[in-house]
Amino acid sequence: MRSIDPVGLRRGFTLIELLVVIAIIGLLVGLILPAVQSAREAARRLQCTNNLKQVGLALHAYHDAAGAFPPGVVLRGWPADPAVPHPPGGGWGCAILGWLEQRSLFDAFNFAPSFFERVHDNRTAGSAPIATFHCPSSAGGGPVDHGFMMPTPIHGFDWLAPGQYVGSAGRLDTPGFGRGAWSVRSGDGVFFGDSRVGLRDLRDGSSSTLLVGERSRRIADATWVGVAFPSGNLCTKDGWKLQGCTSSLFLALGRTGPSEGFWRLDDTSERISRDPNAGPDGFSSDHDGVGNFAMADGSVRFIKATIAPAVLRALATRAGGEVVDASAY
Repeated sequence: MRSIDPVGLRRGFTLIELLVVIAIIGLLVGLILPAVQSAREAARRLQCTNNLKQVGLALHAYHDAAGAFPPGVVLRGWPADPAVPHPPGGGWGCAILGWLEQRSLFDAFNFAPSFFERVHDNRTAGSAPIATFHCPSSAGGGPVDHGFMMPTPIHGFDWLAPGQYVGSAGRLDTPGFGRGAWSVRSGDGVFFGDSRVGLRDLRDGSSSTLLVGERSRRIADATWVGVAFPSGNLCTKDGWKLQGCTSSLFLALGRTGPSEGFWRLDDTSERISRDPNAGPDGFSSDHDGVGNFAMADGSVRFIKATIAPAVLRALATRAGGEVVDASAY
């Protein structure tokens, strides 16, 4: 009888064994993929933090040179009537270009009045994307694609480069603040029309005052250049015009809230109320449950989307006399 050498046998996978292997691979992918995605988002959030750190340092460098932070937007006597076709100058983003290693871009701007009537002069510079003003978690890097509610036959601003960081102008119910896009002439924050706020004015303390925060493009567009719509595209208030807001004053990924209508902070209380005339032009973030904010002391902090309205209002003011504990946000 012939003996069979077991070494010479060739044995393949059975169907059951193959299915088990596939199931194990699928399980491993299911376990590893979220960890990889989480690591990538952590890296993007860190880059966003670094961007805001650079912006904060540039704003402080400007402050050292000029004795105050740059104006939120240069109005130059801009009238309150939006029908008057005379746009203002650039915004705080333009002012700090030289401290963001963008001196050549700063020199390319023509700042002569009126800044945005000189479309052909400033189109090239104003459409240049700047990585420091872009949150890597934000979707899309194309130009801002609307006219900022300005007379489109005269001002077609669909070419402006986007930016995901906006300055804090303070509370909506500040005297003289107004509701219109053209009335952000005063505020109890740091950035507003023709503002000249210095560290000496931050009586609440620089570590307790918001300087710049995030705005997600999936909620509302913004631009680093500065336009005649500072409330919507350059500066933002602490609760006005928040889309889908429930218990928080800014939207973060995963907290979209009610889908119908718009919501805002009530002018005289801490109540979030529905406002059909409001829009999505507050702080917002593409990070999960948090947003990055540059404080006036140069630090960058994560602020939770669940922050209480009263706390964010207190952080938005520069001299409101509020006492805010860091554990509250």
